[in-house]
Amino acid sequence: MKCLLDATSVKVLARAIHCLAKIGDELHIEPTENGLTLKTVNASKSAYSAFNFHLPFFLDFCHISENTVHADPDEDTVIKCKLPMKSILSVFRSIGSLDKSVETCNITLPLLEALLIIEFKCKHGIVKHFNLRYFECESVEAEFCKSGYASKFSCSSRFYSETLLSFHSSTQEVTWSLAMDQVHLSNHIDDEVDPSKCVRTEVTLAKDEFVDFNVALCTQVTFCLKELRAILAFAEALKLDLDCRMEGAGQPVLFSLEKTDLYSADFLLATLTPALESTATSSRNINNQKKNDVSTQSDVSKHSSPVPILRNKADSRTVSCANLQTTLMPNVPESPCHTSRLNSLSLIEPQLFPTMEDNLDFEMQPPPPKRARARYIFQNCLKATQEVREISCEVFAPDSEGDE
Repeated sequence: MKCLLDATSVKVLARAIHCLAKIGDELHIEPTENGLTLKTVNASKSAYSAFNFHLPFFLDFCHISENTVHADPDEDTVIKCKLPMKSILSVFRSIGSLDKSVETCNITLPLLEALLIIEFKCKHGIVKHFNLRYFECESVEAEFCKSGYASKFSCSSRFYSETLLSFHSSTQEVTWSLAMDQVHLSNHIDDEVDPSKCVRTEVTLAKDEFVDFNVALCTQVTFCLKELRAILAFAEALKLDLDCRMEGAGQPVLFSLEKTDLYSADFLLATLTPALESTATSSRNINNQKKNDVSTQSDVSKHSSPVPILRNKADSRTVSCANLQTTLMPNVPESPCHTSRLNSLSLIEPQLFPTMEDNLDFEMQPPPPKRARARYIFQNCLKATQEVREISCEVFAPDSEGDE
């Protein structure tokens, strides 16, 4: 592959790479006959993003890679590769400086060198050359059809950004409730969170505030806000309208934007599936019942909260938004000889103390607190004098040397 871009196109390409870097850790590069495609998928495979740069976007474009080692036209082919985001971000680090200094950009993918070659021709005759190592890989695809969504609405990206300013920066998930004449946004709060310790934010958008509004199905979907903010950062900088397509809870949400004949972008985000609502409710009831039964031993048992599941349409699998696993600690039964155990030993099967003979005149003390365990074990060694008790007992092994 070999392409040439002007200063304006370089700025757009840099913003696209910055947008993809906020979603995934690897950048997939796929040259095609119709242009260049940049893709990424996040670590949990719940967000898929793709930028398609069409032929008018470039000054010159050739999707076939040339064999620069041994010139043979029969060996020319199309390379599909990926490279870490950190390496490509080192080239397009500062968008402002690229806009001011770069005049043209030449990007090359040789066949046998396994390098992504980027060359910037800057003002005053300065040339910057970058060689980035890439890895060949298979194509990353997500199956979706824009015409298959029941609801579609679009408005300016700036309007979306101003709406999201109402939400706290720590908000991770947002719920969109679609109605025939409005869209209701609210921050998603887990049922197990204490309502008195969280802030509820709700914003209602009327139908007249959208450029295009066509809602055929009243539904409620919840998805992550991190990827949406990355999309809006790109769209707002270029003053583009953002289209949103929704189907229902558990189905992926599609955001798309387009610049006529130059480039387009699609963002597929997974949503929370309502399949676990009944399971989560029953598990919470069981957990509450267990907490009531062991209210006097709250430090012994720990209960895990239900983890919402994200459905990924890209690979037709369900992935959890957090790989957290907690283990229920077994309850220690009470006995007349032993009433409690240390917290650090709660997973160990308790061993009862042996019964002491009635002729011993001292009393066994209970185990000390956790911080005083060592002091309890060595308490006799730390005393100035030890108490010697004469205990009458039968001698089974007399001294080897007799008293003279």
